[in-house]
Amino acid sequence: MYDLTLKYFHAVAQTGSLSAASEQLHVAISAISRQITQLEEQLELTLFERKPRGMALTPAGEILYTYSLRNTVELSNVISEMKELNSVKMQSIALACPEGMAWDFLPHAIARFRQQYPNAIFSLKVVDSAEATKLVKEGAVDAALTFSLQIEQGVKVALQVPAPISALLAKTHPLARRKTLSVHDLANYPVALSESGTTLNYLFDIACHLENVNIIPAFTSNSMGAIYTFTKENTEAIALCGKLTASRQAERDSLVLLPLKEPSLLQRSIQLQVMSHRKQTDIVEDFLLFLGKMLRGEQA
Repeated sequence: MYDLTLKYFHAVAQTGSLSAASEQLHVAISAISRQITQLEEQLELTLFERKPRGMALTPAGEILYTYSLRNTVELSNVISEMKELNSVKMQSIALACPEGMAWDFLPHAIARFRQQYPNAIFSLKVVDSAEATKLVKEGAVDAALTFSLQIEQGVKVALQVPAPISALLAKTHPLARRKTLSVHDLANYPVALSESGTTLNYLFDIACHLENVNIIPAFTSNSMGAIYTFTKENTEAIALCGKLTASRQAERDSLVLLPLKEPSLLQRSIQLQVMSHRKQTDIVEDFLLFLGKMLRGEQA
């Protein structure tokens, strides 16, 4: 299998069309189409589903695309090792996560890690869980923390820990002395939660539907900081979030986190995702081990 053929295949898979791949590679559409056809004939497999508006990968194509992504990342790492680049690249750690993890927990973990490894250089992309998984699959980041409910081809879950959804409220709130809450309890108070499309919002909608409760949130946002401040400033408000997201701040601000009873709100897990079969640099391996201990509560 020639590098040129894989290059053309990768471009079509990434852009979703022959014309877009042609513009990206500055190669004639006919040349790219010919290479893709020859590749399919050699493998005796259909790699793309031809559609009026582009090209979609078949399941076999997805497997080859995952391989091509990993191959590109591995080649970059090998070249770095060959050149003995022990400076910026070999000390760099690229991460992705949704806003809930970026607000407090992950920066806290990074700061703790740099106490032991002061030369570590971090970059963090704050995106939704689906995009974080996509960045891992493409090799754009070394790892991601997500609230995903399913696994993507080419992505490995290095660690999964429960992340049930909790209620965040002031210690002076009328419900603060309860041991647990239900969605029925929330109905008479202003509720704050993440915007539509998030795992939290999706599971909350399921819980309300199953319990036949209609709750219109008083405040929704894609910013955990905004949700937290709204709740802190409004003693009647109840926010929904994960324990890891807000526990450190809540303790300082006289807020409490109470578990919710509904089974659907207990389903969520945090996944530490990496690219399948990718060889990580030593600094990334060390951080993944460190982060795993923090997620499991082994690091105070």
